[in-house]
Amino acid sequence: MDALTAAWRQRGKTVAVVAVDPSSRSTGGAILGDRIRMQRHHADEGVFIRSMASRGETGGLAKATLTLARMFRGAGFDLSVIETVGAGQDEVEIAGKADVTVVVMVPGMGDDVQAIKAGMMEIADIFAINKADYPGVERTERDIEAMLSLGSESVPIFRTVAIHGTGIAELADEIDSRARRVPTETPNAPTGIDHLGIAVASIDDALEFYSVGLGMSVASRETVEAEKVRVAMLPVGESRIELLEPIDPESPIAKFIAKRGPGLHHVALRVPDLAGAVRRLESTGARVLGAPKVGAGGHLYVFLHPASTGGVLWELIQE
Repeated sequence: MDALTAAWRQRGKTVAVVAVDPSSRSTGGAILGDRIRMQRHHADEGVFIRSMASRGETGGLAKATLTLARMFRGAGFDLSVIETVGAGQDEVEIAGKADVTVVVMVPGMGDDVQAIKAGMMEIADIFAINKADYPGVERTERDIEAMLSLGSESVPIFRTVAIHGTGIAELADEIDSRARRVPTETPNAPTGIDHLGIAVASIDDALEFYSVGLGMSVASRETVEAEKVRVAMLPVGESRIELLEPIDPESPIAKFIAKRGPGLHHVALRVPDLAGAVRRLESTGARVLGAPKVGAGGHLYVFLHPASTGGVLWELIQE
């Protein structure tokens, strides 16, 4: 990772690294030494390195790994790279999460046995044999090729010597090439912001600002018994402002106001297929709050817990 990061920086790309280390089963502690091995990048504003412990999570990742990687992408980093625990056959969760998966092996350390097993050998988009100046590199490559011959797909194999930079540029080229081929749009992706939900103590009082001050008009009003709120919708272009007034002190909006005061409660996104979006989110570990319900205007909606979205309460609404 240190050598790849250097190669990408020479090409003018910004890099964020999430490095996951295994936690001790007895103490829960972890070494988190990855940043120490990448010290030459510590003062580079184009590189951000975050180590995290697995904390007992299986699959080679930590609970917050994917959320952090998405945050880096949202922050504008060109590459968001995850280094997994990667210690055995079960640490394969990364394959379903990353655009490109690189399996790194080392000659003379038992990897010839790994090559004839299932598990992580089956998830690679690219193989890298690092420390290729060590004895046994030819055998390791033959073992990988033998394993690949059992399948139908061709997977490139690169020899690298990271400490000298040998083969790193070629490996970076292949990663970049495959990343560019990943579709930027995915099926059932959100199509726009439906509304901003704003908690208020009184809709009538709030309209002094929105209607009188900003000149916005109320398109509809209704009571949503399931959420114990009164709702007023104010169009803003293709989106809306949703004013939420609690009608029960035990309602979620009432509790929100009591804890934080009036203000932005949630952001709602439109999706073409809510059930499909929920299945996809649950497969990534996102916490979906209950089953879809019928909300204001008769649309189906569901909320996502802020703990799995980077701190924002998101609502998904079926178009």
